[in-house]
This record gives sequence, structure tokens and C-alpha cells, in this order.
Amino acid sequence: MKLLYLIDTLYKAGGMERILTEKANSLSRDYGYEVLIVTNHQKGRKLFFPLDNGVRHIDVDVNYRMPWLMPRYIKRLGQVIDAEKPDILISMCGKELPYLDRLPKTCIRMAEFHFCREMYRIKGQESRLKAIDKAVSGLDCFVALTEEDAFNWQSKCRRVEHIYNPSFAADTGSELLADIPKRCIAVGRLEKQKNFRDLLDVWSSVHVRHPEWTLDIYGNGRQKKRLEKRIAELGLVGSVHILPATRQIAHEMRASALLLMTSIYEGFPLVMVEAASLGLPCISYRCPCGPGEFIEDGKNGYTVDVGDVQSMAERICICIENPSLISEMRVHCRQKAAGFTVPGIMKQWDALFHSFEK
Repeated sequence: MKLLYLIDTLYKAGGMERILTEKANSLSRDYGYEVLIVTNHQKGRKLFFPLDNGVRHIDVDVNYRMPWLMPRYIKRLGQVIDAEKPDILISMCGKELPYLDRLPKTCIRMAEFHFCREMYRIKGQESRLKAIDKAVSGLDCFVALTEEDAFNWQSKCRRVEHIYNPSFAADTGSELLADIPKRCIAVGRLEKQKNFRDLLDVWSSVHVRHPEWTLDIYGNGRQKKRLEKRIAELGLVGSVHILPATRQIAHEMRASALLLMTSIYEGFPLVMVEAASLGLPCISYRCPCGPGEFIEDGKNGYTVDVGDVQSMAERICICIENPSLISEMRVHCRQKAAGFTVPGIMKQWDALFHSFEK
């Protein structure tokens, strides 16, 4: 069976790029699929996450973020489909989604959504949501990342499924560190969605009570200078560090006590699951969607209302002041993550694809 995935680019260090790359490798290596990933604006840039030799990559070299170039992109994509004859086409819900009905209807057409429907309301994009609803209604299947989000899409497509992101972290059976590092970590693009400005305000309160603890934020993005300015304003220089995205994030997680998340919306955060598989509890905003379905308060982390800076700071301090609580949470994290292994999740994808066979 041949699968054709659509995604903007593969040079970024984002969660969606990571998930698609790892999933494509597994489908090719472990399940024997022929997998082709089509990007539109790679421009010869190096893939951030490596693809196995069995996974092919084609770039059609049309930056469709310029709306007048969308017809050219659809034409080139149609040519690829005619030449490759995939059995299933899977959109990652980029800007091409509303135009899929213009492509040759010679294969099953699916989409997988790595954010949440509520995102469009939060961003004030009601008109775009209407266009996406129309596009989704013409698909054979729509895959959401959580039960909550699948329910929100249920009436929009003839078939809606939910499949969680797995943990791709390696060496999950390694022994946990005996000592709790005096360090918290946050991971994500330095963009508005991740809301690291709130996290700095949270850490300002934590720093007053525990000045010996540090916070390291790993990520790239447009808000780096603003965040660095805010760090200086809050007197957190030396306590908070902004570091580039790294392929060795699992190593950094193992050397941390807590993962912190202040996103205003998510899909199902890959970093949250991978952290848990490595024994790292998460304290997070209870944003739509994901953290509330994974984090069990007091067992493998805590969730607080979006924007409740003081409650989040208090939860962090409770953990810092009770090392035995962190130790207990680390065990529960691994138990929770055991249900999100790559083999278990990939079997769900394999079953979904084969359900379309005649």
C-alpha cells in the first residue's frame, strides 16, 4: 500500500515534523508501506529529523503561502498523484486542505489534525474554520489527536477517529536519577501559542521562593528577543535560559525535575508524552486539547486553568518542596506513558489504513 503525506516543510524542529518523520519511518520499516512525503517549500534545506531510506521525499517548490500560487501548487501536486498513484493521501491540514477537492479523486483522502478545533475560536478565525469544515466534509476520514477534539469534529466528516501521539523517546527503561535535579524544562516554538511569557511570570514567583532552581526553555522562534527582554525585566537573568531546539531533548529531560507548559491551545503535545516516558512529571495549563486527557492531578503532574499564573507557581513550589512527591510522580509517569508506545499507536494507524481496503 502506498501512502502520500502532505506537509509544508521538513526543515523545522516542530512536533508535527517530528511525528510525521518518525511515523513514516515506522510505517515503512515495520509495516512495509511505501511512503512518500510531499513538501511545497523545502528549498533544499536539510531535513531536521532524518528519514529512513525506505521513505521518499519530493518537494514541488511552490510556496503556497502566497495565495496566488495555490493553483500552481495544486497542479503540481496533481501531477505527482497521477505519477505516483497513491492508495491513500493524508493531509497534515496545511493551507492546501480546502483545495483537496480539486485533486484527482483516485485515492482515499484523509487529514490528520495536530492542533484542536477550539484553536480557531481562540485565534478569532471563524471564517477560516467555515472553509475547513467544508473541506473536511468531503474527506473519507478525519483523524484528531484526542477524544475531546474528535467529539468536536464528529458532525463535520463522515468518519472521525482519534489516535494519540506516541512517545518516540528511546531508552525509556533506563534507571531514574536518584537525586532530583534543581532544574525545570520547557520545550516548544517561541511563538504566541506556547505562551512562554506567562511561564516567565510563573517562574518569577517560583524564583522568589527557590532562587537556586533554574528554568531552561528549548526552542526557536520569533519571540526570542521579547522573551529575553522580559527575563531581564523580571530579574531572572541567570535563572532562566533560552536555548536552541535540540535533537537531544530526551537527554535534557532526564536531567530535569519537571516539564512546564503554558500553551493556550495544543493538539496532543508530543513533548508531554515523551517526558512522561522518561519519568518527567508535567505541570501544565489545562488548555484545549491534550493535557487534561493525559495528566492526572497529583499522580503524574498537575493542570491549572489557562492564565492562572499563581496556581501554577504554587504547584511547582509544592513539587520542589516535596522531593518524595516528584519521585512518586516519576513512577506514575512511566506507567501512564506505557499506553502510548510506538508499537501500540502504530498498530492503530495500520488498522485504520487497512480498513479502507476493498
